[in-house]
This record gives sequence, C-alpha cells and structure tokens, in this order.
Amino acid sequence: MTTPSTVHGQYPRVYLVRHGTTEWSQNGRHTGLTDIPLLPIGVEQAGLLSSRIFENPHQDMVHIDNITLVLVSPLKRAQQTYEQLRNGGLSKQLHDGTAPSCFTRTQARTTSLLTEWDYGDYEGVTTKEILKTRPNWSLFGDNAPGGETVEQVAARADAVIELIHNYQRGLDSQGNPTSTLKMPFTELETQSKNKETNTPMTDEGCLAAEYKTMVTIPEEKGRRDVLVVAHGHFLRVFAARWLKEDGLHGKNLVLDTASVSVLGYEHTLEERVIKVWNQSNHLWK
Repeated sequence: MTTPSTVHGQYPRVYLVRHGTTEWSQNGRHTGLTDIPLLPIGVEQAGLLSSRIFENPHQDMVHIDNITLVLVSPLKRAQQTYEQLRNGGLSKQLHDGTAPSCFTRTQARTTSLLTEWDYGDYEGVTTKEILKTRPNWSLFGDNAPGGETVEQVAARADAVIELIHNYQRGLDSQGNPTSTLKMPFTELETQSKNKETNTPMTDEGCLAAEYKTMVTIPEEKGRRDVLVVAHGHFLRVFAARWLKEDGLHGKNLVLDTASVSVLGYEHTLEERVIKVWNQSNHLWK
C-alpha cells in the first residue's frame, strides 16, 4: 500500500461504480429500465476496474478489505459489472492472507431503488434527437415525458443514503445504536417472496447480490465501507443528495462508464463530502 492519501481517514467511505459500456450507452441512447447487457468491451472495462483498482494493493483509493456491504441495481449491466468485481477483487484473499473478504465480510444486496432514471417516452432516444424538437431540453431541468422526475429519482437515492448513513454510524433511523438494519425496498419488492429466500453461494464461494430484508452492521467501525454499483444519471443524483443538495445539482457531475468515485465524510459523520469523482484512469490502454 502506498503512503496514505487524503482519500482515507478515520471515517468510512462509499464507492460508487457505474456499469460498463453497453450498446446503447456507446450510441448515446437513453437507457433507463431497458435491461440490456454489457458489450464485451464493457465486461473488459469492469475487469480492468477490478484488477487495476479493487485488487491493486499499491493504490490508496479503494480499501477492498473494508467493504462489508455491496448494493447493486437489479439491471443486467450493473449485475454483470458487480460479477466482475465479485469474481476478481471482492473474492480474493485479504491482503494479510486471511479468509476471502467477500465470503466472510461482505453482504451483497440487490435493490430496485438503484435502477436508472425512468426516461419514459425518451427511452432509447439520443439527446441529439430530442433537441431537434426541444432545442433547450435538459433531463435535469425538464425531466422526460412519461418518465420519472428528478424529485422521484432523488427520493429513491435518499432511501439508499439513509440506509448507508445509518449503517456507517451504527444507528437506526431514530438515532439508537443497533447491529442490524432493514433494507429499503420498492413496493413491488416488498410484495415479492424472492427477497425472503436465503442468499445462495456461487461456485466461487462468494455471495451473489440477492434480495434480502436485513443487513448486519460490523462491530469494527473501520469495516463499514459500502460499494454501490448502479447507473450514470441515478448516481449523479445520488451524489448531489449525498451532499444534501437538490438532485438538480447532479447535472454538473458527469460519470463515465466503468468509473469509480469515492464519497465520505470530513470532521464528523454528519459532514458528507465527495473525495474522488469519476476516476477512470484504470481504463487507459
């Protein structure tokens, strides 16, 4: 490990990973709830993120051994990206040679709260095409007809942020110390029996991201880092809300595919900050 940088300190971190490249992201088409897979280049990008960042002991941006909770969108492109991390860095042995971190430390959960912005009538349409009929259109300012508003996306982000913030503080929503938290779910997931089943083991002995109702908070405060694998526009709103800003501020936070960003705290666990944004150097040839 290199000399510790300002990225690290006494407080836990939240790592945001945008999924790798898909056919639609490559072509600039708005990809909301359409469930398309990664292109081969997208799988390669996720693998590079794993090998050059998550598995790399010579960087000081991500401390893989401290990640004890992973939250993943249910859409294929996010699940495939997480799979590359799971089969790489997240399932390797800890740097001190002890048991695999994914098996012994990491809880992986899928939640539809992390799905991409619902673009409604603009699903599959490029911004260039939209501007032909709406010259001044902006997703963040004007939303999408038949889709979600930025306020609705922000509400989903807020539910996940509340979970993460409580997890990292070791408190419930009433501010009382707790060792477990209930996962936030959409109404559809609440009605689903799938989330009540036990999380299966993969062939690698590593936890897949499944729907489950509870998460356990580690006693060791230094082991409460969280990884979120989701989508570009959603994560931009998420970062704005992490800073307690209006979701509209996400307009100024561009995210590349297969990038990693780091959120955290300064001074106290109530002062939330962005430490690293849109890091994609691992994709350079």
